[in-house]
Amino acid sequence: MIQGAIFDMDGVLLDNLHFHVEAFRRVGEEEGRSLRPDEVSAVFGRKTDEMFETLLGRSLSPAEADRLDRRKEAVYREMMRPHLEECVVGGLEAFLETLRERAIPVALATSGPVENVDMVLDGLRLRPHFSAVVTAAEVRRGKPDPEVFLKAAAGLGLRPERCVVFEDSPSGIVAALRAGCRCVALATTLSPAELEKLSPYRIVPDFSALTLEDL
Repeated sequence: MIQGAIFDMDGVLLDNLHFHVEAFRRVGEEEGRSLRPDEVSAVFGRKTDEMFETLLGRSLSPAEADRLDRRKEAVYREMMRPHLEECVVGGLEAFLETLRERAIPVALATSGPVENVDMVLDGLRLRPHFSAVVTAAEVRRGKPDPEVFLKAAAGLGLRPERCVVFEDSPSGIVAALRAGCRCVALATTLSPAELEKLSPYRIVPDFSALTLEDL
């Protein structure tokens, strides 16, 4: 059985893709660009500045990337905050409690900023479950690079192959596998058929369909 668990945040703790898509759409509109939901979904899971470069089709200066990143995340938090409870992925709290009872340490590894992490972990009272947190600010290379998961495993004091990663996005699944972790994919962002192409260890609709014996 695995010795550590690493969770992505968006699409894993929260089924919240539509809020991120809408935030990108609004900021894209402010920048004079109409962004389709499928365009945003296709690059979801990467760092926000990298997503904007792809979506806007141009390189961004560090200052512009920072401005767009901050603006999009602020719009997202404003929309998301009142809906945290209703967007929690099914079975999450019970599964986290099971991990705690089995003394399996848990980390969060996300491409999001620390402000989003604080909103989610504190707003949902989940912080006590996580003994390590790695955000976009602590990595140089975003997913699909494995850096965020390697740092999360190190934060738990474990080798990556001893950890299971819970992910929902293509870039996140690829990053987890490149890190050497076992990856369980949640079908919150993509369909099971789309996820199968990425060869995760297991595909589940939410955490209520998962037990530790499955890992």
